[in-house]
Amino acid sequence: MKRRSVFKVAIVYLAAAWLLLQVVATVAPILELPIWFEKTVLLFLVVGFPIAVILAWAFQLTSAGVQKDTGREKWAGGQRPIDRVIVLVLGLALAYFVADKFFLSERGAPPSLEPSVAILPFTNMTQDEKNDPFAAGIHDDLLTHLSRIASLKTTSRTSVQQYEGTTKTIPEIGAELGVATIVEAGVQRSGSRVRINVQLIDAVADEHIWAEQYDRELTAANVFEIQSEIAQAIAAQLQATLTHEEREILDSVPTQSIAALDSYFIGKQLLEKRTRESLLAAAEYFEQVVALDPDFALGWSGLADANMLLPEYSATADRKIIEERSTYAVARALELDPNLPYVSSSAAWSTLIHEYDWQGAEDTFRRALRIEPDNASVLHWLSHTLSWQARHEEAVKAARYALEVEPLSKLMTSNLAYILVDARQYDEGLQIIRRVQRDDPGYAVARRNHFLHELRSGDAVAGANAFVSYTTFIGGEPEAARQIGDMFIAYASTRQVGHVSEDLIKRALLGTEDLGQVLAFVGDAEGALSALQFAIEQRSGSRSVLSMKINPAYDFIRDDPRFVALLEEVGLAEL
Repeated sequence: MKRRSVFKVAIVYLAAAWLLLQVVATVAPILELPIWFEKTVLLFLVVGFPIAVILAWAFQLTSAGVQKDTGREKWAGGQRPIDRVIVLVLGLALAYFVADKFFLSERGAPPSLEPSVAILPFTNMTQDEKNDPFAAGIHDDLLTHLSRIASLKTTSRTSVQQYEGTTKTIPEIGAELGVATIVEAGVQRSGSRVRINVQLIDAVADEHIWAEQYDRELTAANVFEIQSEIAQAIAAQLQATLTHEEREILDSVPTQSIAALDSYFIGKQLLEKRTRESLLAAAEYFEQVVALDPDFALGWSGLADANMLLPEYSATADRKIIEERSTYAVARALELDPNLPYVSSSAAWSTLIHEYDWQGAEDTFRRALRIEPDNASVLHWLSHTLSWQARHEEAVKAARYALEVEPLSKLMTSNLAYILVDARQYDEGLQIIRRVQRDDPGYAVARRNHFLHELRSGDAVAGANAFVSYTTFIGGEPEAARQIGDMFIAYASTRQVGHVSEDLIKRALLGTEDLGQVLAFVGDAEGALSALQFAIEQRSGSRSVLSMKINPAYDFIRDDPRFVALLEEVGLAEL
């Protein structure tokens, strides 16, 4: 056996098999190969081992190649071919081991090896639907707290929201989200008491790492204290380092009023729905918040946001009153706590749409991102601010990152489509917005943006159809929308200028937000210039105005001195 190199062949085979398995294990996840592929490779290697040993007994590697062993082949000296093979295979195995130990393991470590956590939606343990906003609000606040810890990777709320009521196992969820740990919690609110049961689970082993029950009197201070204790306990269990500033943020108590906190949670959740009705309701709840606690900065910030967003979804909103309300709310929020990212975001947006201060708005957004780099809301508004200045590469980067932070967010997905269309990257932008609308036909943001995107891309027919669909969806008259849509098509195909009467504007529910663009898309230069001038005088924050520098709808009047003067008036001419 020694002469026929059976032992050496066995060594070579085992070393080569080990090396092959390591390569397969590395490459399979990259190529998304099914798990049975690795098992099949292992099975073939196991079956092949005795075959290799038998062949080693029957044949030998000689200077003339592989031959049947006759027992007469002798080596006068030097290294035999099998010895060279052993040296080569063991050398490769050693090289792979060193590379994996010192290079590959650092660069290619799976996300689950990082200090990372996903917080599943909290369960309302009282079975009373009135407590759902409270449980969701605590969940959202805890996510916000943990996301501010720089050394800890957290998964966004939209990513975990899909697992509400799921039957998937913890290892399955952990693998899908790429995190090492999962937090589950239940909230029980009864009378003057609140109880929160929380547990931290190893997502790979499906074993409890830490669990705690918090049973306190129901006060706002206690709710924030529980959130802080949970966040710090999770950070400690995952060995995430907390800075002094991060500890101060975790320990802050924004309001002492539990009633104000309840209204704030409801208002914030309504704000995200982005419809006329939800924004009006959100504004009412935020009014309650600041009435109950005038020193609650986030309440003022929410009130400002609800008012500033309303004109985008309501043609009848009084923009002057809205400007007064939102400006005052922003001022109060800044007076109370200027360092909160959401307050900074509200202030920056107000600075832009009411004062046309582009640099001031950008500086405020970036200051908020220094405090909380992964704040998707701030990234969202910053992307618009950059895009409308024709800084498209920076804008697309900010919008893509916002979607990375909130990968399942319809708002962030729609926003990326909007920014791509601004950059005239129509194919990708339209593909995205059509998918959002297909997946959720009731999402007003996608419907509204869709008709504008189609028209900007030059497809007047698709734009007209989408315009009718959107107008009908929000309660406008389909016939009025169709007449305007026919004007889109006529101007695009024959350059026949259309006239959108006041009656059509009213029946189609066209507001200041879209009017300038719509009139431009029918070729009505005088009407578009007049609508833009009115919107600027109203300080309405109309996107028809803010997009003037980059909007293809205005290409046919771009050299008109009156249009140039409008660009100068809103600070876009020199940017």
